[in-house]
Amino acid sequence: MAYKSIAIDGPAASGKSAVGRLLAEKLSYDFLDTGIMYRAVTYIIQEFQIEPVKASKLFFESKLVIDFSNLNNKIIYQDQDISDFLFTDKIDSEVSGFSKIKSVRENLVFEQKKISNSTNIVMVGRDIGTKVLQNSNLKIYLDASIDVRALRRSKDVENLSKNEVKIMLESRDVIDKNRSNSPLVIDRNASVINTDNLTIDQVVSNILNLYKYE
Repeated sequence: MAYKSIAIDGPAASGKSAVGRLLAEKLSYDFLDTGIMYRAVTYIIQEFQIEPVKASKLFFESKLVIDFSNLNNKIIYQDQDISDFLFTDKIDSEVSGFSKIKSVRENLVFEQKKISNSTNIVMVGRDIGTKVLQNSNLKIYLDASIDVRALRRSKDVENLSKNEVKIMLESRDVIDKNRSNSPLVIDRNASVINTDNLTIDQVVSNILNLYKYE
């Protein structure tokens, strides 16, 4: 059976996760925010002092498991839900560094491809259309101005001003766009949507209009 997939890429705080989750709900597809996999690996490295490449192989060994029972992508480690621990300032500060390690990224991309071969899925990240789902049914690149992205992200973080968040996002953009392995680029077949002045519902509606599904 050939499963269908939609690839959504874009910089941090461009709306990928919120849009992808709602789109998956409307299509009755599974949803995967690949960023949570890199966050899980970072958490394991930080908390258990496990070497990065070895930590990234825990998905192969079923010691790190993604729960698809709802659209929030819970991560289970040794039968414990660690999802609530994956969105801290400490992880934010180090996830980019670990995610650009070639072997770490290759291991997680392999796992993401395997997932796409088992279910209809909306997958979001920074190299989905260019690396993970090169033959996806639809490729979307969501973009937004740095000021809009900083405003959005500042609502989700504590103890940081909008300007501090803006600096953090600019730094993340430089890393994502200039890493040697799977940099953030716009796939030549992707439809680009700027989300600055659009609601989540409007973005999803635009994507559904682009998507030809049965």
